[in-house]
Amino acid sequence: MLRRRQFLAGALLGSVSVSACSSNGSGGGGGSSGGVTTFSYLRPTWGPATYTKNGAYERTLENKAHVDIKVQIIPVIDYDTKVNTVLASGDIPDVIWGSGPVSGTWKEAQDEGAFLPIDDYLEKYPALRKAVPDSIWKTLKDTHGDTYFIPNLIWPQVPFFLFYRQDLFEQANLPEPKTLQEFVTTLTTLKSKFPKLVPFTMGYEWHAKELATSFGVAKNGWEPAADDRGRLVPWFMKDKEIDLYFWLQDLHRKGLLDPDYGVNKEPNFSTDKFKAGKTVMAIENWLAFPGISTDLREVVPNARVGVVSPLGELGGNRVVFPMDRGFYVSAKIKDPDGFFRFLNWTLTDGSTFRRWGVEGRTYKVDKGRKVPIPDNERNKAYQGPQLEPLHFLDPYSEKLDWEAMRIGFEGSGVADRFDYIRGKFDEYTAKAYADYRDPTIMSPTEVKKGTQLFEDLLQKPTQSTIINHKATRQDWLRAVDKWRAAGGDKIIAEVNRLQKDKSKPQYASL
Repeated sequence: MLRRRQFLAGALLGSVSVSACSSNGSGGGGGSSGGVTTFSYLRPTWGPATYTKNGAYERTLENKAHVDIKVQIIPVIDYDTKVNTVLASGDIPDVIWGSGPVSGTWKEAQDEGAFLPIDDYLEKYPALRKAVPDSIWKTLKDTHGDTYFIPNLIWPQVPFFLFYRQDLFEQANLPEPKTLQEFVTTLTTLKSKFPKLVPFTMGYEWHAKELATSFGVAKNGWEPAADDRGRLVPWFMKDKEIDLYFWLQDLHRKGLLDPDYGVNKEPNFSTDKFKAGKTVMAIENWLAFPGISTDLREVVPNARVGVVSPLGELGGNRVVFPMDRGFYVSAKIKDPDGFFRFLNWTLTDGSTFRRWGVEGRTYKVDKGRKVPIPDNERNKAYQGPQLEPLHFLDPYSEKLDWEAMRIGFEGSGVADRFDYIRGKFDEYTAKAYADYRDPTIMSPTEVKKGTQLFEDLLQKPTQSTIINHKATRQDWLRAVDKWRAAGGDKIIAEVNRLQKDKSKPQYASL
């Protein structure tokens, strides 16, 4: 097992039905005919789930790459739950997104032979191997030295900014809040001053990960127990994280947090509401700033968007393991070489198309530079919801490209805000909070029944707390006690026994 410090040093160097996924019980009937590689592809989408088959962008991609992709999508907020039905059926699409061997459910399917070992293809197509740091490939090998999973890499620092309407703050003569208490006071004032607007909104619990740092915790992460710093415990056992949930419940009870929160299951509903000028404050991925600003100005021409700095002395950034899901290839795929040949094309001859799309449709050339066309200025056939379902892999080297980002700001008409946003990024990332658990170390009990235990005993009480005003801290603690008695304590003991290095990971230095 690769130690985390070795990993870091290495990285520095370098509801869907089963029948809808496949047509004949062999992973979707993929294969090659007339020089065209056909394969089925199931993946989550983070944007609106409005993809339509055979759109203009898809046809262009398929003609250029000589492929026929049978796409199925599931909104990311529902993906992990619904994809279990697909795994249980054994009728797996040719290419399927999942959590990889860091998840007990996916590790079990991998060990049972559901997926194709890919090392031979990594050797045959070196662009694919080079897209991922060697240290990450090493963490994905099984005990026999075989690799099955292709990771979707992310930059470990992905702060979710607290955006706000600067124009409305000025109108109400409100300063930017500096602490959690000032934030609550500000929301109360906004509710009074702008009764037709929602004071504050967010899409789902993960959006609050930077707010959690103001409570002094890494959201959804294992951290040292308060009474034993040498023992790691899961997120739902941490007092300060429980505090966060009931603090959000109080905001919801008072009408300060969007009443649609927890009701609308589309994770981007909050961003759409902010863009539509219906809310004053919203949490979203920091990279959303150009789109938020340009879309909002179409509705409110004089609107200006600002970013609240991390709240309080503790506020910072919840850094993440630099892998957010990825995809497997089914062991039953008919033409694996055809698929890997296509993937290699996206990283070599097709790299420009992968990054920029279609000239005049998704980007333009200005003074010899490619400049992206803002989504709201594109024909709908070339907007994000039509592109995202057809995306596969980007090299790690492209994950934080400041110059490309500056060009993107120029293309969106917000070039004057680039330095401001970069400064806010630096503020958030100055203090890092991390999940102390090594995701490559699995508890045997967790692999066997961890998912079921969580779904049966913890999922409902934890996910409903914010909007269920009758839920109490005692309800939460009773659910945790049941989980512990049913096998949770054994999972905790196994994790702590198997993970020798319990130091804080330094992903922020990647």
